Amino acid sequence: MTIEQSFIVVLAFLAILLALLLVQRITGESRRTAALRRLDMEDFDQLLRTNARQGVISNVGSRVSNLLKGTFGCSRILFLRKKRGQLRLNYSHGLDQSDASGFRLPASSELDEKLREEYMLRNLSQLKPSLPSDYYERLVQLGIDSFFPIFWRDNLYGVYFICSTLETRERSFRTLVASLGQVLSAAYHVKWHESRHDELRKKLDVASDKPDQPRSVDLDSLMGLIRHRKAGTMVSRIFEVLTVDVGWTRAAFFHRLNSQSQWELDTHEISPTFLSGHADELSFMVGQLSDIHLTGPAELKTEHGQMAALATALEESGLEHVMVYSVSSGRDGVLAWSGGGDPVDVSGRLETLRSHLHDLIDNAESFERIEGLSYTDNLTGLANQRYFLKRLDEEISRAERYGRHLAFILFDLDELKATNDTYGHLAGDDILRQLGEILRNSIRSIDVVARYGGDEFCVIMPEADQETCRRFMRRLQATIAGTDFQIEHIDEPIKCTVSLGGSIFPDHGKDSRGLIHAADMALLRAKESGRNRSLIFELEPGV
Repeated sequence: MTIEQSFIVVLAFLAILLALLLVQRITGESRRTAALRRLDMEDFDQLLRTNARQGVISNVGSRVSNLLKGTFGCSRILFLRKKRGQLRLNYSHGLDQSDASGFRLPASSELDEKLREEYMLRNLSQLKPSLPSDYYERLVQLGIDSFFPIFWRDNLYGVYFICSTLETRERSFRTLVASLGQVLSAAYHVKWHESRHDELRKKLDVASDKPDQPRSVDLDSLMGLIRHRKAGTMVSRIFEVLTVDVGWTRAAFFHRLNSQSQWELDTHEISPTFLSGHADELSFMVGQLSDIHLTGPAELKTEHGQMAALATALEESGLEHVMVYSVSSGRDGVLAWSGGGDPVDVSGRLETLRSHLHDLIDNAESFERIEGLSYTDNLTGLANQRYFLKRLDEEISRAERYGRHLAFILFDLDELKATNDTYGHLAGDDILRQLGEILRNSIRSIDVVARYGGDEFCVIMPEADQETCRRFMRRLQATIAGTDFQIEHIDEPIKCTVSLGGSIFPDHGKDSRGLIHAADMALLRAKESGRNRSLIFELEPGV
């Protein structure tokens, strides 16, 4: 063989090797993104609807299993449900009858604790120290490589063991699988609450032939709130139920999300303006009095002079009894009322109910977190267009109600197509991910930033006028232009610029459609004038 022939053979071998490596990489990328590409949001939304509206465990579990088989490429599935201190096989897929037998497992405290460490999908090897060796080896022989638990707070309901044809280590895959686990966990937790319903009723119900006994809370009304999905309005709904069922003639409930939040007020037969001027005294009360400490305006005046003005306002409003009462962990609350019978008995019943009220709010918050997954752009981690449109309508309504301005900004990356053509679409994805991080660090806590689509992004700025909007756009423009975007497998960083268009409510649009159109027109002008520009929409003369 001549030198030339040898050289050709070596080149041919290298070409084949390079092709194999390229195929391997493409296959790997395909596997990593397969779950996202195959995810039908309608199926996922239907799962959420099934849980929120009916919540029948068999229906929710069936949808979870179907998504695991279809979207997540699970060729083998085992679901073990906890019952009477044991984990028993409740569902299987991809196993013959002989393989599916004998999977009962004692739910030891060690195993229970290990499973409840986190919701995320984990490698089976993490369970090896907590499983009997023969049980673990059997799972391995069946090709099972991952697991995720079904639990809520301290209650373990079961565990899924799976084997998927997709890349299970990919963050998006693990996050989406965890969301399925959360949905099913919520269904089991609701069922657990319902099973406690009769027990709690026995503690609170009073026979109708004993008129001297205090009035009971209607548990059916409270249990109906288990499927309420909005944490922001759950406290108000709970207050409404308690007011009617306890029989308060007047009542006020002051509450806030945390010590940094503003106080909010729900009232019955009391003016909503009652809160004005008493926020500091309420904060002082929460810090000084223990939860369920029953007192009244007169005691507040004599024992805590700092709350004298608040005590006077309570008296003038006809409120006779006061207590610090939080309805969820981290939320502060102060409850004041008149009527409803013996105040000591009322406070006792409220204490009995409190753990259930905590769970109601926890459930609503978890529903919102799960729903939030369908509002998130998987590439950037920002909100997606669906969530953005919902929030824009909400913020416009709020601005209109209070007579305030609202700024809306629409922008996109200049020449992203050229970057994709030069370095590949994975490079473009790297840039979009880094841009998402820049945006998260650039906005105010009350702002909303979202990926509008492709390389377009938008920002909603409540209570921002034209000058505030202009300053923000210029600052963001400079920040992005000054950033070195790092691309995998490319030594030199890439520079990027953006063009931005802004519009102001109500000056440039009275609704979301008008604001988006105005900002879009300003964005087009910015691009036509040379890119890397930021412009506010300008009305035509005479408009």
